Amino acid sequence: METPDKQMERLNIDDDTDDALLDEAIKLAAAEKEALEAAAAEQEERADKLAKNQSSGCYHGHVDTDDRFIIEDFCKTFTSGFLSLGKESICWKNSMTAGRNASYEKYPEVWRDSSKMKQIMSFFLFNATHHVLEGRIASDARFLASFACYFQEYVTVHIDKQKATAKSTKGAELLRCEHTLVRYLKKKIPCNCLDKKYEEVKSVTKMGLCRNDNCSLPNRMVERSKMLYCTRCRDANYCSRECQKADWPVHKEYCDQLVDLNAMWESRKQP
Repeated sequence: METPDKQMERLNIDDDTDDALLDEAIKLAAAEKEALEAAAAEQEERADKLAKNQSSGCYHGHVDTDDRFIIEDFCKTFTSGFLSLGKESICWKNSMTAGRNASYEKYPEVWRDSSKMKQIMSFFLFNATHHVLEGRIASDARFLASFACYFQEYVTVHIDKQKATAKSTKGAELLRCEHTLVRYLKKKIPCNCLDKKYEEVKSVTKMGLCRNDNCSLPNRMVERSKMLYCTRCRDANYCSRECQKADWPVHKEYCDQLVDLNAMWESRKQP
């Protein structure tokens, strides 16, 4: 049988153990509470940012469908192919071809599906608009908008067959001119999310891209109002007669192809 002194010693040990466990429990509860509060604050911050930058969760006309995972993976594959040639020295035509080849190899059936092609265009428009509202115009928004433009032209020419040839300059200009970028997206989305941004950039001088790869102007950009265009194909734009003449040996074959395609298109439209 324990003596009174032994009993008091055991009680003191038990009390110390209970106090230690209680202190540990209090610390764990405090840490858990702090983590929950931090997570809640982060979630609230994300929600506020989304509400501010995406107009309360606006999807800018894009609607998810049962094909959403195919659409998103197609867009990821296309983008990876586009960027495979290097992000710093983009040649729009060659990079688009690389993107098309990569996505066609994986999803050949999607390229023949009108509904999916239009969903892809809508997905790129949504993401480009989101990046503009987030302030990421310099790179992300421009690439995504140029992709949307590419698929818009593809659908118009190859699926809806509303014209003979695709415009080759608009997509390249979207990579370089902020005014062109915001104006293009504003016209394509059904919401008013870009109205404020457009008011900020609409006074910026409209710029165009000189077709001559060896143009001496910075980034080959010139005021659109001062540009000249090829009167045969009506697709190639130039900053000057000198650049137009210098590019003719390169442009001639493409120009002839466009002229022939447009002539065939007009003949089919005749009653």
